[in-house]
This record gives sequence, C-alpha cells and structure tokens, in this order.
Amino acid sequence: MPRLDFTGRLVVVTGASSGLGREIALSLALREKAHVVVAARRRDRLEALKAEIESRSGSHAHVIAVDLGEAEGPQILFREATARGEVGALVNCAGITFYGRTLDAPMATCMQIVAVNQVATMQATMLFLRYFLDRGSGGILSVTSVSGLLPTPYQTVYSASKHAVQIFMEGLSREYRGRGVSICTFAAGSMATEMITGAGLDRKYATGSRVYLDLAKTARYALSSFKKGKLFCVPGILYKTIVVLSRLLPRRLVLSAVGHIYAPRDSRRR
Repeated sequence: MPRLDFTGRLVVVTGASSGLGREIALSLALREKAHVVVAARRRDRLEALKAEIESRSGSHAHVIAVDLGEAEGPQILFREATARGEVGALVNCAGITFYGRTLDAPMATCMQIVAVNQVATMQATMLFLRYFLDRGSGGILSVTSVSGLLPTPYQTVYSASKHAVQIFMEGLSREYRGRGVSICTFAAGSMATEMITGAGLDRKYATGSRVYLDLAKTARYALSSFKKGKLFCVPGILYKTIVVLSRLLPRRLVLSAVGHIYAPRDSRRR
C-alpha cells in the first residue's frame, strides 16, 4: 500500500469539536498541510477550530455540524463533505461512553452509544469506501479503543461498540486489499478528554494521572500509523503491554484485572 500523503488533500474528521478528533484535525492542518472538513454536533466549537486552523496555517477548514447519532447523519456528512471538494481520507473519531454499571444507564443512552460509535462509523466508512474505490485511492482510519480489544466492565456498551468497529475494519481491509485504499485502525488508550470527564472516569483517575496518554502526541502517532497504512496500531508502552498480556493470560484473569482497574470507587454489590 503506497504511503498516504495528506499535503493539499481534503481530509474529513468526525468528532472534531473536542478531544482526539480536534487534535487530529489540528495536526492534519498544521503539520501535514492538509485541508480539513471538521464534523461534530457543536457548530460553535467547530467554528472556533476553523478560525484557529486558518489563522495558524495555510490550510482551509470546512465546518459540518451534524449529529451522527441520527439516522441520516452519515449521509449528511458524506453529501456535504464531498460537496466541498475531492475527499482524500476519512478519520472516524466520534465517540461517546457511559461509565458505571451497565443497568444504571438509561436504555436510550446505551442505544446512543451504539448509534454513534458503531452504526454511524460503519455507515460513514461504507459511504466513503465506495467513493474511494471509485477513484482508486484514499484512506479510512477508525479510532477504536484498547477497551474494544478486551472486555471492559463498567464500560461494557462502549467496549462492545468499539470491538465491533475493530472487527469490521479488519474485515474490510481483507475484502478490499489491493484496491488502493488504506483501511486502518488506531486502538487508543485513555486520554484526559471531555468524554472522560463527562462520563465521570476522572473520579477514578484524575486527569493528571499517568494512565492518560498525551493528547497531541497521540494524534501525531495516529496520523503517522495512518500514513504508513497500518491496519492496527496501539499507542503507548503501557497499553501495548496490556494488549499483549490480554492475549496470553486466561480470559477470566483478564476480566478480573480489568474489572478491578475500572471499578468505580464507590461501587458496591447490588
């Protein structure tokens, strides 16, 4: 697979209003000299990001305010993004979670996690994949999670949704190998983002904890692996070690260890 070059290309980034999506969009514009389409629900955040990108670089930023959890969200994203110009790559970074015992989450919250993390990512990927195949080039990066590689108590729906995307992307990479499209995944570990604080995970591990990856470095690492066309990449020695051990140790032991790591401080048997 040829190495991807984002210079002067138009790259779509979902989940760009905060967290890793925002950092990836910034890195694409400032370091990779790409033009970007930034997509998320909050237009004000996206407009601020657009202003920052265009004031700090020679790149253009296009805003698409869209809720990917809605049934028509991925179609709107695809239609409006391709109307901005010829798209060279897609980065799926939108994601939400719930932290706590699964039955404590309203069913609507669980279904929204699946809708955004899994269904919308799959739909956007298929829409853009067909588009790239027709042109004979392009790239799709889906940000999954280490939590999608092993069972994660207290984030079970999130974990399941990310696992589904991981398997989906790997399957696509085999089906469409040799067609000029890089199909990649980036299984990120924990980062001190708005998603973490919104879910309350920062009550378990404060945002200054060493368990969190550096956001800017992680964004650069994600793009580096994407440019090389890596099917699967895990950042950080801590998370690489966790993934390796999870494949070597008995499943029940892995489940017990991860459950202990994520158990809320105030958890009690119910």
